[in-house]
Amino acid sequence: MIRRFATIVVLLASVLAHPAAQQDVGELDDLLDKLGRYLDSYELQLAGVVADERYEQQQIMVFRRNRVVSENVEDRKLDCEVTFLLGPDEPRWVGVRDVRRVDGRPVESRAMRLDDLVQSRDQQRRSEEVAKIITASGGQNLGGARTINLPTTPLEILRIDQHPRFIFKVRGRDKIDGTMTARLDFEEFDEPTIVNSMDGIPLFIRGTAWVEPANGRLWRVQLQIRPKLAAGVPLQMGNRLRVDFALYPAWDVMLPKELTEEFFVLGGRGNGHARYSNFRRYTPAPAKAPPA
Repeated sequence: MIRRFATIVVLLASVLAHPAAQQDVGELDDLLDKLGRYLDSYELQLAGVVADERYEQQQIMVFRRNRVVSENVEDRKLDCEVTFLLGPDEPRWVGVRDVRRVDGRPVESRAMRLDDLVQSRDQQRRSEEVAKIITASGGQNLGGARTINLPTTPLEILRIDQHPRFIFKVRGRDKIDGTMTARLDFEEFDEPTIVNSMDGIPLFIRGTAWVEPANGRLWRVQLQIRPKLAAGVPLQMGNRLRVDFALYPAWDVMLPKELTEEFFVLGGRGNGHARYSNFRRYTPAPAKAPPA
């Protein structure tokens, strides 16, 4: 009789827990669907937008000699323009940073200005100019050349077609600027990875997105990008990136507000902070010319 009673209790607990599990799955599916739809429409809202960026970076190298620890600190200030372009091929989203000044000194460049680039109808030239700008500007970073420290990186990662690469979990709620958001954790689990190092090493992404449940709007994204834990790989190796978005009332659209970064340097560490202003919008040229 006791054994039978215990079995009934276990079955009852299972029945009572099942609706909650279904509710959790339903909440996750609904949140991912709204996030995916939001980012699809956001492509068109953000295309052709150019902003000024003030990016302050710091690199700290640590030296140890005769039990004495010393640090060498290097600061750098980048004055840039950033834009978001739609390309004809995958990935459709292309974030571009054009560094105009380093520590107040103009950077020599023969590339097109971003204000002209977003309006160019010459697709081949536009692709060539984008490649030149990205390569040149990536090399201006402290800590080595990289291109993932852009406010558009989280948008590229969280596109709906990238969802199968990740495991997602809803982890409660937070209020940002008076708006209640759902915390959505995600972790990349398989190769090939979205991001690779300059040496071709797969870099895995894990992070949290703060998503407005009613409409899928993205208020904040925090990422950690690093290789798999393995022997010989320093625990601190990898980059952390956080992008905060804010509502821009004049256009009724969410735009990047600020970016913070922590990056790995062999023998030290680094960090960066960027803020965005002077947003202007141009009508972007079509990615593909219509048939004659």
